[in-house]
Amino acid sequence: MNKFNIGRRTFVKGAAALTAGAAFAPALPAWAAKEIVMATWGGDYSRLLTEIVQPLALNADGVSVVFDTGNTSARKTKVIAQASRPTNSLDVISFGESDMHQLHEKDCLAPLTSADVPLLDSIFPQFETGYSIPHIYSGMVIVYNKDTVTAPKSYKDLWNKEYEGKIGLANILFGQAIVASALAHGGSNENFDPGYEPLLELKKSGVKILPSNEAVANAFKSGEISVSLMWRARAYQWQQMGLPLAFSVPSEGALPVVFEAAMTKNAANPEAAKVFLNAMLDPKAQAGFAANMGYVPTVKGAELPAELIEAISFTDAERENFYKSNYAYVAEQGPKMLEWWNQTFKA
Repeated sequence: MNKFNIGRRTFVKGAAALTAGAAFAPALPAWAAKEIVMATWGGDYSRLLTEIVQPLALNADGVSVVFDTGNTSARKTKVIAQASRPTNSLDVISFGESDMHQLHEKDCLAPLTSADVPLLDSIFPQFETGYSIPHIYSGMVIVYNKDTVTAPKSYKDLWNKEYEGKIGLANILFGQAIVASALAHGGSNENFDPGYEPLLELKKSGVKILPSNEAVANAFKSGEISVSLMWRARAYQWQQMGLPLAFSVPSEGALPVVFEAAMTKNAANPEAAKVFLNAMLDPKAQAGFAANMGYVPTVKGAELPAELIEAISFTDAERENFYKSNYAYVAEQGPKMLEWWNQTFKA
């Protein structure tokens, strides 16, 4: 790699510190036009983008990437703030499906078709949006200690006497807990109200509220809990740590989580952005994320070992039965759900 290959963000930061003599600095070389800036999560996700996707984009068309990492709220604010500018400092962005839909509604994203990203022709049809690529996905399942309890088959089973005092819920997944309760008690993607009272009943039976996903794993390890609601990918990671866990796909339909990526409507390097988005859908890249993080490929043709497919994937029928989010209703109900969780359920 050229040792003088500096990123656009690095260049801007450095420029602020230069003296007046910098006005005579030479122009950026031609290859800089193929460098994109991507706003995304840090940690394993951006590491794997670097290790797995970046080489594919470089080989395809010499496209390199600089990451702008941060929490979801800060990244969304930045994308929205720059939507009205002639040129965005961000070319590609990554969010969960609900946040990405909100950005689409705010006219922050460029439309995407298979003419822009050819591998969009290979995705499972339920993940098509018209404004993003579905990178990887998982679903919320019922995770349980196979040594201490029998397998729950549905969200509604969590109210069975066998599980009293043995359930733990992650505080950060409060919305999913409310939706799961609603689906178990006659609600729908347009009516979460039936979920509130049954959750209060569950709390009276000794449900534990845990501050993070990691705290849920620790509670399983210590024996404090035997059942939880969690993403299948996380359950797989915990199984790899040696915890005696199994999971059930609830009969009401698993709640999906999709990590999506999109191009901002005013991206500085749109053609390079499309190359990188296509590399994210490359079956080899998808298989790499599956092996490292336990999230399932969204494209047909990603080859995984049989044991990995069994551990992390969903059948066609299970995927067809996924809960279908009503994004407008979720946005409308979000403040009510958070207030109820904090002031009533956790009181």
